[in-house]
Amino acid sequence: MKSRAATLLLACLVLAGCGDVGEESTDAFTLPVGQTEWDVTAPAWFYRGTLHIGDRTVELGDKVDKFVLGRTGAYWMSAGTLFFTSAEGRTQRVAKVGWGNLAVSADRSVFATVDQSSGPKDRYGTRVLQLAVFDTVTGKRLYRTPDRKPDARDDLADLYGEIMPLLHGVSDERAFFYGKTIDLADGSTTKSTTDADGMDVYEGYADTLFPDGFRVSLRGEGKQRRLVESSMYAVGRLSPDRTTIFDVGTWPTPAVVYDAKTGVQRAINTPWDHFTLAGWTDQDTFYGVSERVDEAVLDNVVRDRQVVSCELRTLRCTPVSPVIPTEPTTRFPTFLLENSDNSF
Repeated sequence: MKSRAATLLLACLVLAGCGDVGEESTDAFTLPVGQTEWDVTAPAWFYRGTLHIGDRTVELGDKVDKFVLGRTGAYWMSAGTLFFTSAEGRTQRVAKVGWGNLAVSADRSVFATVDQSSGPKDRYGTRVLQLAVFDTVTGKRLYRTPDRKPDARDDLADLYGEIMPLLHGVSDERAFFYGKTIDLADGSTTKSTTDADGMDVYEGYADTLFPDGFRVSLRGEGKQRRLVESSMYAVGRLSPDRTTIFDVGTWPTPAVVYDAKTGVQRAINTPWDHFTLAGWTDQDTFYGVSERVDEAVLDNVVRDRQVVSCELRTLRCTPVSPVIPTEPTTRFPTFLLENSDNSF
């Protein structure tokens, strides 16, 4: 269990501003952008070195841990290093940020990451973990954690091993990072509160549309679900038009949704009986991965996958990828959805 002292110290370093205040790091990385925009609403998936965005493809190589889309290209992680591949297919190294904690706004116009590539160091040479937020069209930096010099007694490696500051999401107006809502217009911050269950509640979070929908908390079991007050650890996703609930609290996830008013369950018409939600093309169309599950295979029950695009009104889905078989686990995943931590 994290200690109260460690929590207070980390909040001080990351956001509150203890220690000496310095100027912004002169060696802080800048964000590359491409020359042209692409269709970020199309279903996106990575398979065996190739990133698919609708009918377009760009080559990323086979050493990809995670990717997110920007308006002019893809930002992706490989062994702690952030890379950018433009819509035209040009790849460049960005920075050794150290952590694969990325976020993009629903329209992919804003990109955020935690970063340890520059900034103040403790006495052991460990850098303070900072938040960096950028416009993905212009590359303009929208926010960066102000430099705060650690106290002479601080051991950041030990501190981060006990409690890691997490980026919970970003919109074109706000970032949600380690206990604070950050206003991207002026850099002001609002401290989170807690709900009746002791869960963090971030200002603006419940009203923010993320790439996979509104993030909501649920109650219910069997064939019923209902919305309750949202927290940071929500296990539900609400459609952009707020009519339909997806329960993402279990994996593999059954291919069903729930009516937001009545709580009644409806089946998604997918090739198989399990489904992972990935994102929204528009408020009437969602996409994700249909999954064939074999519970007799203990190391990975999901044996095949197929990316599908689905109509929200009818819940009918159309395949947009070939069937992708599960492959043996390797250092880098062969199949990824946007901002997914799952290795397939």
